[in-house]
Amino acid sequence: MWKFKLPTEVIFGSGSTNRLNGIADTLGKRKIIVTDNVLAELPLTGGIIANLNNALLFAEVQPNPTVANVDALTAVIRAEKIEVIIALGGGSSIDCAKAASCLAKTTEQSIRKFHSGGAKLGNEHLPVIAVPTTAGTGSEVTPFAVLDDVEKNFKGPIAAEALYPVIAVVDSALSCSVPLKVTAATALDALSHAIEGYWSKNHQPICDTLALEAGKMIFANLANVLNNPDDKTGRDALAYAALLAGMAFQLPKNAIIHACSFPLSNRFHLPHGVACALTMEGAIRLNTPYMNGRMEQFAVYCDFNDIATMTAAITDLKQLGGLPLTLKEAGIENSDIKQLIEESFHPLMNNNPKEVTKEDLAKIYAELA
Repeated sequence: MWKFKLPTEVIFGSGSTNRLNGIADTLGKRKIIVTDNVLAELPLTGGIIANLNNALLFAEVQPNPTVANVDALTAVIRAEKIEVIIALGGGSSIDCAKAASCLAKTTEQSIRKFHSGGAKLGNEHLPVIAVPTTAGTGSEVTPFAVLDDVEKNFKGPIAAEALYPVIAVVDSALSCSVPLKVTAATALDALSHAIEGYWSKNHQPICDTLALEAGKMIFANLANVLNNPDDKTGRDALAYAALLAGMAFQLPKNAIIHACSFPLSNRFHLPHGVACALTMEGAIRLNTPYMNGRMEQFAVYCDFNDIATMTAAITDLKQLGGLPLTLKEAGIENSDIKQLIEESFHPLMNNNPKEVTKEDLAKIYAELA
């Protein structure tokens, strides 16, 4: 017995952002664009912002969005009586916008109550249009917002149905503006979504199918895009794969890779996709014997002969994208491993096909030393 749900309307295609102003007008007249200060200055995204008639601009989102970012955005939304939020950027901008869209409909002044405080968000929210500029996070079709509470030294997701964007406008041309290292990191984040949605204890047939196709497309196109950043066909494929991967994990949820990513990002400030990529091969080797041949099927579907060949390809993609292959390259000392292990047991770990032990994590990190 299983279920599938996706309340987000998806508008996909190169140039689809040309329709953004009209799409936003169907949801409300008082608009705010949520992005970061780098994207706000780029010509491509700057043009999109300029074409959104009379929209306010909030360009203060940090690379790992914080509770303070959400609270500040919410204050502007309330003061300006905003009716529709347009999130332009990677997962950071989209997650910040989604969280603020919900907080704005409560009487609370801070998202902290619903983040580290553990309170449940209600169903009310302002409409969010998600416009991803990276091919990776899948935040445009998921009910999650990952936030960093700097004061409490806590990073983790909020999950609520109200966090689904109302509309996702996916224009692969936007991803051409990001550095190659970001292209690699976000694509491997998408690959982790596909793999974890596939091996989660909560996996189901539709999400499995989406995960398989996403994995196949990432492996088939990422190296080509890294070698030829102007490969429009490859960019389209990666944007589509990221969308599929987001759909693949939004119900089954993540597991060991994302659980380990939180201390890697929170304590050692690795970008999210880099943190996910760091432990990916070790996590695959750990889980494969506990999946009754399903992981081997994943590898074959992605055109590999076996698991070893697939994990070697992941390592090659990390190297090609300039991502760290070892703890040392990531700025982490061997003496930090014990703390990493202790902080990796996020509740997402419970979705893993194998019950993860401290010894399992010690082995994975030892291989990275």
